[in-house]
Amino acid sequence: MNRLTRFLILTILLTSLSACVWLRLLELKNQLAKFDENFTTEASDHFTLVFKNPVLLNDDFVTLAKLQPTSKEQTRTGSRWIQAFHKIDAKGHPQPGVDFFFTLDFDHDDYLTRWDFSPVFMTMVPAKFFEDSIRSLAKGRVDEASRKYKIDPKDRAKITVPPPSLRQIKEVMGEPLEKSKEDGKIVYIYRFQVDSPWIDPDYQDRRFTDVRLYFDPKTDELTRMGGRFIGLKINISLAKG
Repeated sequence: MNRLTRFLILTILLTSLSACVWLRLLELKNQLAKFDENFTTEASDHFTLVFKNPVLLNDDFVTLAKLQPTSKEQTRTGSRWIQAFHKIDAKGHPQPGVDFFFTLDFDHDDYLTRWDFSPVFMTMVPAKFFEDSIRSLAKGRVDEASRKYKIDPKDRAKITVPPPSLRQIKEVMGEPLEKSKEDGKIVYIYRFQVDSPWIDPDYQDRRFTDVRLYFDPKTDELTRMGGRFIGLKINISLAKG
């Protein structure tokens, strides 16, 4: 494992985007530089990012994710979209009770105002560190040629809270699909089925999400988590130091 893989790298894939979506994403990046002016967070067993000055539209979700969400409903303040991920076994059978959800609230003008991450997802990353990681996106660099957004290792968020343990992960997520070892780390792979009524025919690989969790065999602490979540590729280091 090279040094870069031990640091936070969060890449948003931006290929084949319309100019309007691209500009809105750039505006969102600029907002992150003044995080407290533009966002608030709410943390319990969930984690919610609140957009004070929203710029992303509900259609941007479809453009970026290349799919329709699990459900849509009208609310008093606009609409709510829910994207569900269901844990499955090696035969593709659902494992009841181990699901996580992204809940997105939009106002009456279709702007994203809240993004909630459910408890199973938050089992894998402490809320404080997750917020710090989002804040660090402001230091990212946009490669306009490849339309990728990356964080330099030196600008990664530093974890200041205890990372999840293998025991805590298994208590919530159960047994993994696969177990292996890689570069001296214990690796657990969990597979989730993306619950969607429609996925772009050219992006059928997004029907499944593999989450890879790396544990230090000496401490059983989670040191890295990675996966692609409906077009959002996340690779977060929880290693100390």
